[in-house]
Amino acid sequence: MDPAEQPAATPLVLLHGVGQAPMAWEDVVVPLYGSRRLLTPWVPGLRPTEKAPLPLADAAAKLDTDLMLEGMQEVDLCGLSYGAMVATQLAAEFPERVRRLVLIAGQVRPPRALMRVQSGLLRLLPASRLADSGVSKDRLIEALAAAREVDLGPLLPQITAPTLVLVGSRDKANLPGARALANGIPGAQLRVVDGAGHAVNEDAPAGLVQILRDFLD
Repeated sequence: MDPAEQPAATPLVLLHGVGQAPMAWEDVVVPLYGSRRLLTPWVPGLRPTEKAPLPLADAAAKLDTDLMLEGMQEVDLCGLSYGAMVATQLAAEFPERVRRLVLIAGQVRPPRALMRVQSGLLRLLPASRLADSGVSKDRLIEALAAAREVDLGPLLPQITAPTLVLVGSRDKANLPGARALANGIPGAQLRVVDGAGHAVNEDAPAGLVQILRDFLD
């Protein structure tokens, strides 16, 4: 087949976590630039200009609509932390829209004790430190509070996309959640990223790029 006639690679959508902005994917996006269409949107409900966080199902539905408006009928979807939870919800409710799914530091039912600790640490963080990245401290606290009520377990069997679950080797708090995702999603693989903490996209971007290339191509 003439290279010009080969079908274009499936677009890749990357969803950031709580406390991050879309720019957190910069060191992942740059090496992948030109290989496929890339999109790093604000996760619905976390954009600083929005009035309130969205329930997870509403965030997934809003993201689905946004992708349709971008002309993306089918995507490869990768999410980190809260972004992974939104990606899980979307892949379960709109399975025909997701070709392959990558979930990093995701959760099925976030442990309430862990979420309380994260909220407490966030409250101690100066708002100005987050504002420099375009992130609203109040919005993040609200999003964490809403995430405490989520249980994605009943949705996992609905996911049909080949799924890779990732967790950093230093992210001990999220290892049980990663195992639960891998066990609940049909055919999912679990991989521990050596040396990385919670934010694998920032801690080990080069390794993540290679993992994405291997899994998505």
